[in-house]
Amino acid sequence: GILVAERSLNANTTFMSIQQSLITQLSKLDYYGLTEIIPEETEHLLLEPKLLKDKKIDGFIILGQMKKEYLDFLKASSLPKVLMTFEFADETDGGIVCDNIYFGYTLTQYLYDKGYRKIGFVGNPLFDATVMDRYLGYHKAVLLNNLKSNPDYIIEDVSRDGEEQGLFIPEDVPDAFICNDCRVAYKLIHQLEGMEFDVPEDIAVAAFDDGIYADFGIPKLTTFSVDYDEMARMAAESILSKIQDPSIRLGKKIILGKVIERESVTPKNQ
Repeated sequence: GILVAERSLNANTTFMSIQQSLITQLSKLDYYGLTEIIPEETEHLLLEPKLLKDKKIDGFIILGQMKKEYLDFLKASSLPKVLMTFEFADETDGGIVCDNIYFGYTLTQYLYDKGYRKIGFVGNPLFDATVMDRYLGYHKAVLLNNLKSNPDYIIEDVSRDGEEQGLFIPEDVPDAFICNDCRVAYKLIHQLEGMEFDVPEDIAVAAFDDGIYADFGIPKLTTFSVDYDEMARMAAESILSKIQDPSIRLGKKIILGKVIERESVTPKNQ
């Protein structure tokens, strides 16, 4: 079974791609991947997922961040389980996670090395652990490079509950932005173009995840790419190992990534 947090799915299209890759990887291991979307109401009321209630699965993968209270509720299940993309994993459950602090630091440092000194961050750190860690990595690079730390440079794209909201561009416009995902990056670019800024001539834009939107529009996006197919493969193999031996301790497995250069970032004109 694949239990997907609805709030994560709505806020970032990458989760749909990961879910599809999980089904593919499970199929290669001669298992079917059955997906259930977990709405916030289900989390809030601590309702058992239908896949568990109907006893249709041998184990399950939790994809996206759910509330800790609901996660603890799911952990009470005797079925083998593996957590993906967030940090509430322990050695017994096993978790496949990204080093998002490193991702945020690396992408910010990349822009710094290209000559940018006023760098904004688009994303709400209070939405989930992924955005928070990417923000912390961004902030680390800002501090270590003695860059201007301006609270107005942190632009929220969603509320704490994941509801999409408008992007507020400050009067002191940064000369580069890091966006939490590619879809939001294009939303930002269109808004900047409406303000008569050119990307990348006037302002650089980079994003995380290298999703389906990365080369969808103009300009094509420079991104930090994560090998989500590899992440799905590791998750599929991990849940199969736990189904075969429920006592196994998998620990935490960390996925890395790299910057993919495209058209939305060029060296800053001095």
